[in-house]
Amino acid sequence: MKKPFYKKWWFWVVIVVVIAAIGNMEKKPEPEETALDSQAVATEEQIDKGGVDEVNEANDKAQALDKDAVLAYTANIRGRTFVKEVLVGDHNINVEFHNTFVNYKSANPESEASEEDYTQYFATDDEINKILMEESVRLLKQFTDADNIVITIPFEGKTYSVNLKKSVAETYFNVDFNTLHSDPEAWKSKLSSKYFNENDRQKFVDEFVQVK
Repeated sequence: MKKPFYKKWWFWVVIVVVIAAIGNMEKKPEPEETALDSQAVATEEQIDKGGVDEVNEANDKAQALDKDAVLAYTANIRGRTFVKEVLVGDHNINVEFHNTFVNYKSANPESEASEEDYTQYFATDDEINKILMEESVRLLKQFTDADNIVITIPFEGKTYSVNLKKSVAETYFNVDFNTLHSDPEAWKSKLSSKYFNENDRQKFVDEFVQVK
């Protein structure tokens, strides 16, 4: 009597070979990195590096303010006689006026200015407006690395102050201070001749000046 075929040795050899073949078919080889893939990665790295370089370049261009230059300039601004101090940061300028004539005289005993001179100088609202608007804008034009200008004028129990950011001023006046700095004609035609009048000063004050 013959043995059933499934008991023959060659039957099980065939089964093992078939199973092994099926297993190899299911395992797909992983794709190798192509030259195009490597190029794409390199390009992304270059883009990232370029972005960093641009940021670093922008930071390098933003130089800290020259304190001596700022102090020399503010020694000649409107109302300079009654300026108490000028504080200069890396990118900001703070001009503060004396809060009373008594304090001014105490700090400047040799001054020939009288209390009447002091009072008459700030007596009209527009004189204070001229300082707050025109001098803050001039400082942004003169020192293009300045990001912020603060001017504070205490007078007769009130404190008038402006805190003007460069970006905000550029939007308000629709100008670029770098351009105005290098082009005197643009400074006149686009800003000073256009806005340095009593009506526009008042509009500026209503928008930016705080009174406490």
